[in-house]
Amino acid sequence: MTTQLSRHQTDAGTASAPPVPEVDPAAVAAFAERCVGFMNQGAIALLISVGHQAGLFELMVRHPGSTSRQLADTGHLDERYVREWLAGMVTAGIVRYHPDTRTHVLPPEHAAVLTESAGPDNMAHLMQYIGVMGRVEQPIVERLQHGGGLSYADYPDFHRIMAQESAAVNDASLIDGILPLVEGLPERLEAGIDVADIGCGSGHAINLMAAAYPGSRFTGYDFSADAIATARREAAEWGLANARFEVLDVAALDVSEGFDAITAFDAIHDQAHPAQVLGNIHRALRPGACS
Repeated sequence: MTTQLSRHQTDAGTASAPPVPEVDPAAVAAFAERCVGFMNQGAIALLISVGHQAGLFELMVRHPGSTSRQLADTGHLDERYVREWLAGMVTAGIVRYHPDTRTHVLPPEHAAVLTESAGPDNMAHLMQYIGVMGRVEQPIVERLQHGGGLSYADYPDFHRIMAQESAAVNDASLIDGILPLVEGLPERLEAGIDVADIGCGSGHAINLMAAAYPGSRFTGYDFSADAIATARREAAEWGLANARFEVLDVAALDVSEGFDAITAFDAIHDQAHPAQVLGNIHRALRPGACS
C-alpha cells in the first residue's frame, strides 16, 4: 500500500510538472533589441519634450544654422545644456550637424511636426506626457503593493499640457469648423442661448465661444480647481462677462432643463462614471435643445 501510494504521488508530481519550453535564441536576441529600443525611444521622447518646453525648436527655425552658443545666447539658456540636448537630437536623427561650422539645422520636414506651425498636429506637445507618466511611476508601484488610487494632483502639468493640445485644436477649428457641424447651432448661438461645457478643463473652448457669441451665456464644469482657476483668469483677461466656471464633478451635475446646448470635448471617456454623466447631460438639456 505504501509503495503504491508513493508511486501514485510520484506519477502525479511528474504529470503536473509544466513542460520546459524550447527557447529560440534568435527570438530572445530580437526581443532584447526591442527592449533597448523602448528605452532609447523613451529617452528621445523626453528630449523632444525638453526642447519643446525650452523653446529650442522654435529658436532653431528662427535661427537656422546656429551653434550651441548662438542658440543659448539667443534663447537665454545655458550653453552646456543646449549642447548636450543638440547632441541627443543629432544622434536621434532629428537635427542635422555640420562639423565644419559646428552648426545645427532642424530640417523643415521635422519642423513641420515639432513646432507651433504644426498647430494641432504638433507632436512635441504629446511627448510631454512621457514625463507626466514618469512622475507617477513610484506612486503606482506603491499602489500595486498596497492598493488605493491616484488623483489629478498626482499628475502635475497634466492640465497645462492638455490645455496646450486642446487650444491648438480649438483655435484652428472650433468656431468655423466644429460648431457648424451641428445644424443650426451657430445661428442659435448668435441669437443667444445657454450653453454648458462638461469637463471643460482650462476653459479655453468656453472662452472662445463666449468671445465669438456675446449674446449667449456659457458655463464650464470641471472638478480640477487649478484648471478652473486658469479658465477664470483667461475669461477675466479677455473681459468676458458671459462666461462662468464652476468646480464640479460632473457625475454630480444636478441641473434640470437648464441648457440649450451642452458640449463635451474629448471628456466623456475620462469620466469614472460615463453613463451617469451622459444621463446628467440628458436631464440638463431643455426640450428642443441643439443635438
